Amino acid sequence: MSRELVNRLLRRGLVLGASIAVIAAAAGTVKVAADWRAADAPLDVAPVGVETINAQLVSETDRAGVLAEEIDAVAAQIDDLRSAVVSADQQVTDDTEGAKALQAELAAAAKKLETLQGQLKAANERLSALNRAAARQAAANAAARSSSSGSGGEREDDDDDEEDDDDD
Repeated sequence: MSRELVNRLLRRGLVLGASIAVIAAAAGTVKVAADWRAADAPLDVAPVGVETINAQLVSETDRAGVLAEEIDAVAAQIDDLRSAVVSADQQVTDDTEGAKALQAELAAAAKKLETLQGQLKAANERLSALNRAAARQAAANAAARSSSSGSGGEREDDDDDEEDDDDD
């Protein structure tokens, strides 16, 4: 072996040793970094077990059943409310028709009242005219009595009897 061969082998050995040392240092650095990371962020909560997941599934399934029953109850209440609204709507319609009929009756009664008031007014006017005529007649009779009292008193009594007969 020549010296040159030994130098080459020696250089290759040194490069090989240096490469192994660098790889070992890198592996050591990664190991130390992993240990530091694990120390700074420990796993506080253990992973959830299958039994826990199954228990939660059963619980949620029961809860879903209860919610479904509540939804059915609310749906029944909504149906009841809908029927009540339909019934109330029908009642309002019936009441509206009744109100229209009553309004027509009221209008007819108002018209009848107006007619009766007109007739009453006419009757009052006739009564007033008759009262005025009676007052005029009474004044005329009184004037006739006073003028006839000077000529004869018996005649006056006969006129009174005739007036009494006319009143009956």
